[in-house]
Amino acid sequence: MSTKLSVDKGALSIIETLQEEGHTTYLVGGAVRDLLLDIEPKDYDISTTATPEDVKRIFGRAARIIGRRFKIVHIYKGRNIYEISTFRRMPTEEERKGRFDDEGLMVWRDNEWGTPEEDAFRRDFTANALFMDPVNNNEILDYCGGQEDIKNGVVRSLGAPSIRFEEDPVRMLRALKLVGQYGFKLEKSVAKAIQDLGPKMCLVSQRRLYEEILKITYKPCAASTFKACHDEGLLQYLLPEMAEMLSGEDAPAFLELIRTRDEKVKVGSSLSRAYSLATLCYRFVEKKLCPESKFGDGWEPFDGIDLKVREAVEEFLQPYHVTRLVSARVRDVLLLQRRFKILKGRNKTRRHPEFHYAWLLFNTLAESLEWDKEITEPWINDDTLVNKRPKNLRKRKPKQS
Repeated sequence: MSTKLSVDKGALSIIETLQEEGHTTYLVGGAVRDLLLDIEPKDYDISTTATPEDVKRIFGRAARIIGRRFKIVHIYKGRNIYEISTFRRMPTEEERKGRFDDEGLMVWRDNEWGTPEEDAFRRDFTANALFMDPVNNNEILDYCGGQEDIKNGVVRSLGAPSIRFEEDPVRMLRALKLVGQYGFKLEKSVAKAIQDLGPKMCLVSQRRLYEEILKITYKPCAASTFKACHDEGLLQYLLPEMAEMLSGEDAPAFLELIRTRDEKVKVGSSLSRAYSLATLCYRFVEKKLCPESKFGDGWEPFDGIDLKVREAVEEFLQPYHVTRLVSARVRDVLLLQRRFKILKGRNKTRRHPEFHYAWLLFNTLAESLEWDKEITEPWINDDTLVNKRPKNLRKRKPKQS
């Protein structure tokens, strides 16, 4: 396989600099996979023989060492951030322990330096274990058959998947991201291990899983990824309320709503959490407020509705603790939906700090549910709103409730 795309100039510059300093350095992981699939990578990760301290010394103030469990370096070039890791080997059971009473299966620490080949075999899947040298004609280093698996669209674990998922349960979610994002198929042993070890996701920190869920919403394949997680039985451990929804009669309409959002993200719509999380929460909140409603019916206002909506948002996102600011923004985006239908106080609605994201959600609902044009036309066809975020939008403290 070969790539038709060129490597990002910033990543190329970093690799050249490290190689000139005498350190073996390659582009690695998802960036190489995407380039081989002729997809422009969103992130360019780099691996090198240089230690984090070496990288910091070479790049000075542009470099920042982060992490404890997995120490890496972020290099800042303009508005871009590049992640630099040192080649690692598999830690021993003793090295990976996080506590004195730990059985040594789950990897709590992973800072044992190694060779490129050792680094390749400690990665999760063959499709993510390729190295590319963009300085030398995009030479590919493939120690484990990753190119063939990418060509065939197979998610294959490096090592026994049951062991690899015990080491880091988040790998199960990453396997299903490959299914959702690229249409890959799980190799049989990988699928069985996910079904058997799904409960292990409960061992992962809530903060880390919340970030993984947000990453799903940052890409235009959230619907297929969440569906893959549900089909393999993993979603119940990530977002239980969403899993229940995808098992009921609202599943087709819910997936269509998320697919419509994905299409908007693909053409440049906002990646704001206020918009994405409100889209995920919409039907759950609607049923909480009106249990007998049909998808898209909405709700009538009542005293205390602000608090009820916010409680419903937080219940849907359990077990994760979202900040008061985020939950308040999602609440406001949802509460604004009724204003679009009554067509009164349009100027006041426009001035609301969350108007733009509420309008995006309204637009998404209208398209996915095929609402009557009489309802949507006054807003959907307003050229002043398309892909424009108000310039005077300021961050604000959430209301006390």
